[in-house]
Amino acid sequence: MRRTILVVPAVFLVVIAMLAVGCGGGGQPAGETAPGAQAGTSSPVGQAEVAACAANRRAISSAAQQYQAVKGQAPSSIQQLVPEFLPSIPACPSGGTYTLSGTRVVCSVHGS
Repeated sequence: MRRTILVVPAVFLVVIAMLAVGCGGGGQPAGETAPGAQAGTSSPVGQAEVAACAANRRAISSAAQQYQAVKGQAPSSIQQLVPEFLPSIPACPSGGTYTLSGTRVVCSVHGS
C-alpha cells in the first residue's frame, strides 16, 4: 500500500512538470516560427528537422572527403558523389537545397 502512495505523487509531479514545461510547441501555430528564431527550431519536429539536415550534411561531406581521397580532387558538385560515394542525394527535411564547396556542405535553410 505504501508503494502506491509513493508512486501516485511521483506520477502526478511528472505530469505537472510536463504541463509546466509544455510539449515544446513554443505557443506558435504549426508551421510558424517565433520572430528572430531559426526556421523550424522551436518545436520538437523543427528540432528533428535541424538534426536530420545536419546528419545529411555530414553524410554528404564524408562522401566528398572519400571522393577527394580516391580521385585526388574535391568534387565540383554533389551529383558527382552518386552512386559511388552516396546511394542518392539526401533531401533536407525542411525543403532546403544542399550546395558543395570542396568538402563543405551548406543547406539553403539550415546553413552549414
